[in-house]
Amino acid sequence: MYFNEQPKTPKILPIYSVIIFLSALGADLFIWYNQLNNQLFLRINQFHYIVPDKIWEIINLVTYTKYMVAPVILLLLSALFRRDKLLNIIILIISFFVIFIALKHFIGEARPYVVLPQGSFFWLNQYEETIKSAYQSFPSGHTGNIAMFAFACNYLFFSRQKIMQFIMLLLIIGVAIARICTGWHWPVDVITSGLISYVLVKITLSIPIKSKAQKRRYAHY
Repeated sequence: MYFNEQPKTPKILPIYSVIIFLSALGADLFIWYNQLNNQLFLRINQFHYIVPDKIWEIINLVTYTKYMVAPVILLLLSALFRRDKLLNIIILIISFFVIFIALKHFIGEARPYVVLPQGSFFWLNQYEETIKSAYQSFPSGHTGNIAMFAFACNYLFFSRQKIMQFIMLLLIIGVAIARICTGWHWPVDVITSGLISYVLVKITLSIPIKSKAQKRRYAHY
């Protein structure tokens, strides 16, 4: 059976999905309101040693929005298995980049290496532009990028596969932790990025768009 032959994703969100979303939103607001961003960042960042630096570097490199790895894979998967949602995926990707680029430029949040004293935390700087992006911490493009990919895959391909949905969630969490452990983002940056991507996926993939082929097919009935 091809992916595009699977039953349509239910419009009503699963209860666990709502709980995770509200929990993340609550945590995000709690951290921001109580000004715990710096403190929580330092606590998470100190565990960078649990993974070799090379692994952190690979994670950061593969999820870098500049290289378009996740969006291209998502486009290919949609073109191969869910052509009925290909236009939705294109809208999703364009919306993602427009919103994230706009937020980064207009909010201008300083990154940890700008705010915190040098040497007070672990910072892995291998390939990213430190000067140009110094005030583009919020939101996290890496986390949002992979969250968009994971949530879209859950929506399109894994709507009835709880194990795969859980794996996709772990993927997002792993990238979010990587961005903190390598010293590039605050906790609020990564949490909010995941929330934005989640909402974008739910909105754009729910839009009823029919391709020309589908319209011609329906016209015969």
